[in-house]
Amino acid sequence: MNVDRMKEDLERIYAKIERLNSKAKDMEARIQEAENMEYLKIIRKHGISAEELQLMIDISKEEQKQILENREEQAEHETDT
Repeated sequence: MNVDRMKEDLERIYAKIERLNSKAKDMEARIQEAENMEYLKIIRKHGISAEELQLMIDISKEEQKQILENREEQAEHETDT
């Protein structure tokens, strides 16, 4: 195989990689859109308003914070004993 032929093959490979990367990005966007639609269906099915959804998110964050604080306190208590 001569050098010119190898360069041509390499160019074709790069072109194919570019097409596949573009296709992958498109597929990722379609997946994200489909997931968002699933979430929206669940929210609408249960009649959850935007305000209620935000409240649930905020409560969840606060609960996570409390859980982490409790774990830290337990760890400190265990090291003291």
